[in-house]
Amino acid sequence: MREPTDKFTSGMADLYKQLFASCRDKPMRVLEIGIFRGGSLWFWSDLFPHPETRIIGLDIRIPPFELPKNAAALVCDQNDAARLRKIGEDAGPFDLIVDDGSHFTAETRTCFQILFPFVGVAGHYMIEDWAVGYWKDRDPRFVGMVELVTDIISSAPAKQIDAMQIFLHPGRALAVFRKGKEGWRA
Repeated sequence: MREPTDKFTSGMADLYKQLFASCRDKPMRVLEIGIFRGGSLWFWSDLFPHPETRIIGLDIRIPPFELPKNAAALVCDQNDAARLRKIGEDAGPFDLIVDDGSHFTAETRTCFQILFPFVGVAGHYMIEDWAVGYWKDRDPRFVGMVELVTDIISSAPAKQIDAMQIFLHPGRALAVFRKGKEGWRA
């Protein structure tokens, strides 16, 4: 049985469908950090139905659930730089990396620093729910998320980022970074 994903209730599913409408018929390599019970793996499999699409989901724990045929679920802590690098080396380059993991600043930074080099040219790296950094009186590990996103934006040319989009709506925040051959130029 397919597990549900909050990407539908949050509105992220519609946003992803718009952003990647032109990729539906292309083989995609997708890496998602934070898969909970695996529902998002089904979402990606449905969004990118090409038979050569490959999807990898990472989480600190993997409960038993049914996977799409083109997906794998791997145990990985977002703080484990060596494991993240090994996954990037073995399975990359990726067309899409989605960080929907802990939403803690340190873990999100580690994942971006280690995995962004494994995004292929014209591929995308996305950080979901980065607006937790605006929350008051919440988990202190959220502090700095907004600054992390703005740091990535300010260093875009040096990181080979040639396009970006920032979405901030009630209940939905997404930072999208596209990798170019050289990065953005004035």
